[in-house]
Amino acid sequence: MVNKVVIIIPIYNEKDVIADTLKQLFSITENTPGYHVEILVFDSQSTDGSAELVHDLQQTYPRLHLASEPKKSGLGSAYHQAFQFAISKLYADIVFEFDADGSHQPKYLPSMLTLFSEGADVVVGSRYVPGGSIPNDWGAHRKLLFVFGNWIARKVLTSKYKDFTSGFRGTRTHILEKILPIQFMSKNYAYKLQLFWLLHQCGAKITEYPIEFIDRCKGYSKFPRNNILESLQVIFALRLLTLRRYFMMCMVGLIGAGLQFVVFNIFRHHLSPVSSNIIATEFAVISNFLFNNWIVFKASKSHTLIKRLLKFNVCSLGSILLQAGWLFLGVKLFGRGLLVENALVATGMILGSISNYFLYSLIVWE
Repeated sequence: MVNKVVIIIPIYNEKDVIADTLKQLFSITENTPGYHVEILVFDSQSTDGSAELVHDLQQTYPRLHLASEPKKSGLGSAYHQAFQFAISKLYADIVFEFDADGSHQPKYLPSMLTLFSEGADVVVGSRYVPGGSIPNDWGAHRKLLFVFGNWIARKVLTSKYKDFTSGFRGTRTHILEKILPIQFMSKNYAYKLQLFWLLHQCGAKITEYPIEFIDRCKGYSKFPRNNILESLQVIFALRLLTLRRYFMMCMVGLIGAGLQFVVFNIFRHHLSPVSSNIIATEFAVISNFLFNNWIVFKASKSHTLIKRLLKFNVCSLGSILLQAGWLFLGVKLFGRGLLVENALVATGMILGSISNYFLYSLIVWE
């Protein structure tokens, strides 16, 4: 089976470099077994004749496509539109983000495509893994922007990856379709952070491939002055959104906890503490499911109500067993009693809420 790869190159006034970039790309991708490579140039109303040049080059390169937006809207917005075009119009299996200015070297593409054949869902051209690099002659302020930004991303989001802000990245479109938001938080460079985080959150297999990042030789840099501030805003907003959902789930959990305490204290006079808590926990599970389904994960409904309820109960079984074991051990150590038993139930619910959140996010409301 041959996979269709679309390399997206957004441009704005890149007449000096775009022809050479296209020539190199078409040369290196002419023979890529298992992959049919096409290129989509997405123009943001260039005023220097870039779009006209690309249009003329389509006579030379049959695998070249040109699309444009009606008004310049920023890099993130341009990519968002180009992703949709590549998926819906060109039927891409894999899309690549690629710079026109020569900072991304086409020679890495064959090796990066090989990683898709080995099972990767996302391949990132990384400057910060062993073998990768940034220009030595960069000024201290620019190095600080890139290195510090990625360091913050690793500390706030996840330490699993090295280069969150790479603009050289390939992604399988069946995954991209699932996680692509209505619009990115940032219309500029910081979109890269949000897209990377969404790919990580959905469980995509992300592989970093070392690249040497080089400076453009012609034209001028379009790196926005406020990029680092906007990137920091996006990083912390992504983390707060994750925590917000967790805290909302905890509020729902408090309702379930109140119900669990009531049911537990009704049954504890007639049954053993463990049996009473299992019954009470199931009441809480049903309450939690209904409120989570209606409020916390309302935008993530991917199955029918009954199927979600069954998956929710299966996931909650771990919490039930955890709380039952905690209560059984606690009663053995501290004995029975109203205060002791209720304290053990409360601490068991706290432990269960953390495991439940991750299971619910990954399995019930994907």
